[in-house]
Amino acid sequence: MRSWSEPLSIYGETPPADVWVRLRALRSQEGRIVDFECLDTSPGRERQGVLGLLPCVGQRLLDEAPWVAECSLFNTCVRVVERQVPEMERLGRTTPKGLVWLQARLAPAQGGLILFLEDFTQRAAAEGSLRRDRDLLHAVIESTTDAVFVKDLAGRYVLLNTAAARAFGRPASELLGRTDGELMGPEAAAATVAHDRAVFDSGETATYEDADGGPGFGCIWQSIKGVLRQPDGAAYGLFGISRDITARRRQEEERAQEGLFRERFIGVLGHDLGNPLAAIRLSAAALLARNSLTPDVRRVAQRIDSSAERMARLVKQLLDFTRARMAGGIPLRPREVALDDVCRRVISELELVHPDRGIRLEVLGNCRGFWDEERMAQVLSNLVANALQHSPNGTPVSVRLEGLESLQRVEVHNAGAPIPPALRARLFEPFHRSESSGSKPTRSGGLGLGLYIVSQIIQAHGGSVEVSSTCEEGTRFIVLLPRSVPAPSGTVEDSASQLEPPGERCA
Repeated sequence: MRSWSEPLSIYGETPPADVWVRLRALRSQEGRIVDFECLDTSPGRERQGVLGLLPCVGQRLLDEAPWVAECSLFNTCVRVVERQVPEMERLGRTTPKGLVWLQARLAPAQGGLILFLEDFTQRAAAEGSLRRDRDLLHAVIESTTDAVFVKDLAGRYVLLNTAAARAFGRPASELLGRTDGELMGPEAAAATVAHDRAVFDSGETATYEDADGGPGFGCIWQSIKGVLRQPDGAAYGLFGISRDITARRRQEEERAQEGLFRERFIGVLGHDLGNPLAAIRLSAAALLARNSLTPDVRRVAQRIDSSAERMARLVKQLLDFTRARMAGGIPLRPREVALDDVCRRVISELELVHPDRGIRLEVLGNCRGFWDEERMAQVLSNLVANALQHSPNGTPVSVRLEGLESLQRVEVHNAGAPIPPALRARLFEPFHRSESSGSKPTRSGGLGLGLYIVSQIIQAHGGSVEVSSTCEEGTRFIVLLPRSVPAPSGTVEDSASQLEPPGERCA
C-alpha cells in the first residue's frame, strides 16, 4: 500500500489521466462509507474541463459532485476501498457544453482511494465512427455479389465474404486459414497462385480475367488484386475482388457469332443479287433501245432502269461493307493516277444529276500519285454527293485538291447547318445515316454505308479522313493520302478483278 504522499506512483511517474484527486473515505458510526473528502488534486490545473466536475481540497464528493451517485461512480469508489482492488469505469455526463464521456480509473490507497478521471469524448466519438465505418464496410462486403477475400503472405485466407464462400461451395469456417492449393489442388490453383505472386512482385494492383483466376470452379472470373501494406509500407497481405462474368462472356460470344452470321448473310445476299439486277438492267436497256415504245411504256422502262441502278449501288455498298469487315479490308488495284482528272470526271457526272447546283474545283500543286483510281472516284463521289445532299439549295459545294510534299490533301466543303457533335462522333460507323436537322431527304435512300466505305477506302490507302463542322464555316471533310499505298495497307487485288464504276451516294 502506497502512502498519501505518493499518489501517482500507483500508475507510474506519469498518470494515464487528465486529472486526479485523492479521496479519504468518510464513514458512519456503523462503519459504512457515506462520502469522500478531497485531500489533494492535480497540481497546476485550473478548475475547468474534467477537473471542474470534481471537488476541491477540503470539499466532499457528494456535496460538490452529486452526479457521481447518479452514475454509479460513487458505488465504484466504495467498492474499491472495501475490496482494495483497482477498477476502471466508463460513463457519460451531461454538461452545459453537451455530453461528455469520462473514463474513471480508481486505485485503493491508505484510508481511501485515488481517482483518475480522463475526458475521452473525442476518442469515444472516433471509436464510434470507426465502429460505424466497420459495420458499414462489413454490410457492403456481405451484400455484394462479388467475391471479396484477403490472404496473408503465405496465401492463407484470413477473410472471405459470403459470395466468396459460396463460390467455393463451403462455409467460410472451412476456408479460413487454408490456401488455394489446399482447397482446389495444386494444379487447379496454379493460375491463381501465379497471379498472387505477380501482384506481390510488382507491388501494384492488377486485373486478371480467366477461368482459373478466381475462387471456385467452372466460372470465368474478372479479379482485381492488390497488396495490403502497414503504415510503414511493409506488405502483410493481399486483397482480391472477383466477379463471375461467365454469363456476360457467353452472351458476348453469342452476339459476336450473330454479328458474324449477319455480315456473311449480307455478303452472300449482295453477291447473289448482282446477277438478277444485271439481267433487269440489260432488259430495261434493251426495251429503251426500241423506237416503237409508247410514251407510257418508255416511262415504265425508265423507272425500272432507274430503280435497278439504285439497287445496284446499294448492293455494291453491301459488298464493300462485307469486304471491309470480313476480307481484311477494301481491295485495291493501285496504279498511277491524276487525281484532278478523276475529280473532274466525278463532278461532271454529279452535275448531270444536280443541274441546279454549282460545284467548284480548285487544284493546287502536283495531284498525281499511286492509288486505286476507281476507289478514289468512289470516295470523291460519296463526299461531293454528301455535300450536295446536306447543303441548302443555291449554295455551292467546293472541292480543293492540294498536292503537298509527301501527301495529297482533298477538302470537300459545303455550307448549311452543322453536324451535331453527337452524330459527328459516329459519322464513319456502318449503317449510320448522317442526316442533320437542316438536311434534305435523300432521293434514293441508302443504307448508311457511304461514309463508312469512304473511311475504309482511305484507310486502305494508308490515309486519314476527318470532319469539322460549325455554323460559321460550314462542314469540311478533309482527306490526307500518302503518294502511294503503303505495303501493309489494304488488300491489293489481282489486275484481272473487275470493279464496278463509282457513283454511289452516301446515305
